[in-house]
Amino acid sequence: MKKHSLAGTCGIPTDAQRIYIPVDANGADDPDHGPSDPVTIHWPDGRSWKVESIYTRQEFGRAIFGNLCVRYDVCIARQRKTVWWEHGDWFVERGGGMAVMPG
Repeated sequence: MKKHSLAGTCGIPTDAQRIYIPVDANGADDPDHGPSDPVTIHWPDGRSWKVESIYTRQEFGRAIFGNLCVRYDVCIARQRKTVWWEHGDWFVERGGGMAVMPG
């Protein structure tokens, strides 16, 4: 159930700042605990990156309130990048530096 978003608070990008992307995860989303960890990130132009490691996973809000947003700081092509998950959708921040060339 999609409820109140925390967009624009706690450093979470607003809707206008988001680029939604497909992400392969290592399992199904859990309604009580959010997404499974990302494995591969796909860019809209067809490029994709393997997630080499996950530095941090930080939750904002709560699933019980319908406003859970999860931030992942990951290593992609030997660079630290941030991807977000909210309401079953993955996104990056516009201008957040995700347009690196695959390694």
